[in-house]
Amino acid sequence: CHCSNICSFTLAAMMMSSVVLLVLSVVPQSFAAHCAYPGGECYELKFQECKGASNWTLHGLWPEWKNGCPGPKFDASILEPIRNDMEMKWRSCPEFGDSNEKFWEHEWEKHGTCTNMTQLAFFKKGLQLHDQYQSSCQQTQDDTPECQVCFSQDFSTKETCPKGASEVLV
Repeated sequence: CHCSNICSFTLAAMMMSSVVLLVLSVVPQSFAAHCAYPGGECYELKFQECKGASNWTLHGLWPEWKNGCPGPKFDASILEPIRNDMEMKWRSCPEFGDSNEKFWEHEWEKHGTCTNMTQLAFFKKGLQLHDQYQSSCQQTQDDTPECQVCFSQDFSTKETCPKGASEVLV
């Protein structure tokens, strides 16, 4: 097992008479990390399926460690280079009543400002992850019009998403 970045080790020594017993437990970091809001150590990529739609759109890319961080206000003009992709892949569901720009503003100011990314980098990362993981949601689709994928803070490892934990993070 090559565990430099994959596993965390716990080494415990117990003395019994003159015998030393070493216990080594190997726990993958993806299971050791806490991935739930508040205080989580991961990102949650949340997909939604709008009423009457046949494909998944992004709901958000959420840093589980914090919400509503100080940062620059939303500026829709920054998204011009990716606007067409945003309109197709990260749109507000009509049943929620917000315009796309209002929805993106909410996602940036509540979640994006906590990522240490620029506004453009945050939305580009969400679109890139959408393209990479949207098909996994379609494969697991059931009666719930939501799907989630969780990642380590550096996006290098998929994490186990807790069931129902994200529902408080609109």
